[in-house]
Amino acid sequence: MDLLHRFLRVPTFHKILLANSIIVSASVVFGFQMGVHSVSSNGTYWGIMFSITLVGIAIGFAANFLVLKAALLPISRLQQAARNVRAGDLSARVDKLRLSDTYLDNVIEAFNAMLDSVERNQRQLQTLSRQVLHVQEEERKRVARELHDETAQALTALLVQLRLLSNAATLEEAQCRVAELRALTARSLEEVRHLALELRSAVLDDLGLVAGLEWYVDEYNGRYSIRAQLECADISRRLPPQVELSLYRVVQEALTNAARHSRAALVWVRLKLLDNGWIDLSIEDDGQGFDVEKVLSRRNGGLGLFGMQERIALVGGEFQIVSAPGQHTIVHARVPIAWESLRP
Repeated sequence: MDLLHRFLRVPTFHKILLANSIIVSASVVFGFQMGVHSVSSNGTYWGIMFSITLVGIAIGFAANFLVLKAALLPISRLQQAARNVRAGDLSARVDKLRLSDTYLDNVIEAFNAMLDSVERNQRQLQTLSRQVLHVQEEERKRVARELHDETAQALTALLVQLRLLSNAATLEEAQCRVAELRALTARSLEEVRHLALELRSAVLDDLGLVAGLEWYVDEYNGRYSIRAQLECADISRRLPPQVELSLYRVVQEALTNAARHSRAALVWVRLKLLDNGWIDLSIEDDGQGFDVEKVLSRRNGGLGLFGMQERIALVGGEFQIVSAPGQHTIVHARVPIAWESLRP
C-alpha cells in the first residue's frame, strides 16, 4: 500500500510516461516474439530482432517523452505560476501555447482571470485603506478645529468673565457678570453636546434609526439654509445596529454634501420598507448636480461618495448615485434585512 501511495503521488508527467513506455515496450516485445516465430531459428536473426526491439523501445520512450513534455508544458507553466503567487507575486500570468488544447486554454484563462481579480481587489483594498486613514485624519482635524475655534474660545471667555467678576466693585456688577457667565457656559455646553452628537448620536443608539434621523434633520434645518424633509414609512422595528449606523452615516454624508456643494433649496430623505424585506433609502436634492465620474476620478475628490458606497457594501446592500450638471442629485441605497433574526 505504501508503494502504491508513493506511485500515486508521482507527477502526472512521469505516470503517463511510464504507462505509455510500458505499452510501447509490450507492443515491441510482442512484435519481436511474432517475428521470431515467422523466421528461422538462426542465431543471426535472433540478434537482429533483439537489436530492433531495443531500438523500438528507445524510440518509443523518446517519442513519448517529447510529446508528453510538449503536451503538458501548459500544466508546468501553471504550476510555476502558482508557486510564484504563493511567494507573493500576484503579477504572475500564464501565456497560451500553440500546442495547448481547448481544455487547458480554458484553465489558463480562468487562472489568469482569478489573478486579475485578486490583484484588482488588492489594489482596491490598498486604496480603501489609504482613504480610510485620510478620512480619519480629516475628521480629527475637524474635531480639533471645532474644539479650538468654539470650545477653547468659550473657555477663554469664561476665564475673562471670571477675572472681571473677581474685580467687580458692586453687587449689581457681580450679578451681571454671573448672568453672563451662565449664558456663556450654557452656549459652551451646547457646542460640546452638538460636537459629541455629530460624532455619535445617542438618539440613534437608544431609539433607533427613525428617531435618529428625525433628530439629525431637525439639527440640520437649524444649522443650514437648505431645508430637509424626512419621510419614513412602514418601519416599526429596530434594525441591526450595523445597518442603522450605515444608513445614518449615508444620510449624514449626503445631507452635508448637499449643504456644501449642491446650492439646493430643498432635500428629501425617504426611508421605507420594500415588499421583499429590503430597506430602501433615497436622498434627493433640487440642486445644480455634478459629474459623478469626474468627481470620483479626482484624487481624494470622491472620498465621501466612496465611503458611502463602502458602508452599504459592508452590510450586503446596493448603492447608486445619479446626478449630472444641471440636474437633481439622488443618493440611493438598498439593504437586505433578515427580519426573522430580529426581536420585535
